[in-house]
Amino acid sequence: MTIPRYIEGIPTEKKRGKERFALIMNYYEQLWKRLQRECNSNYIRNKFLNADIFIVKNESDKKTAREALHNWKSTYAVKHLKRVVEEAKPMEGLPMFVSRKEGEQKRNGYKNMILLYYDFSDNEIDYMNFRVKLTIGVMTGGKHVQYCVNKIEVK
Repeated sequence: MTIPRYIEGIPTEKKRGKERFALIMNYYEQLWKRLQRECNSNYIRNKFLNADIFIVKNESDKKTAREALHNWKSTYAVKHLKRVVEEAKPMEGLPMFVSRKEGEQKRNGYKNMILLYYDFSDNEIDYMNFRVKLTIGVMTGGKHVQYCVNKIEVK
């Protein structure tokens, strides 16, 4: 099956990363405005964790944009980030909590990281079946921050 050049306005060609980067930043801007309008806040509740996951400007979008621009599926996940954050859960057989990495994760003040996953599925269109990883940073005070979302390869 041939993948179309655009899916929901997202260019699928590998060399179109700059366009996807701009879309990702736009999707985050739209999400912040929507969250402010709907609940006067900047968080989305994750059902599995029963916790508020904060979407922080210049933090949540920064890492995601650098990673998600490389693959249209990652950009698609950002476009549907509210659903991803609400529904993501751990993957059986993999650790949910992992140590933070030195560098950006440490500078952001995370004490550890949570890895959750969300599966997009479509019974009719094969290329719309894929998994994304949602990385959440946990601050010392317990605040949960969406750190990154990106498509992963399923083996």
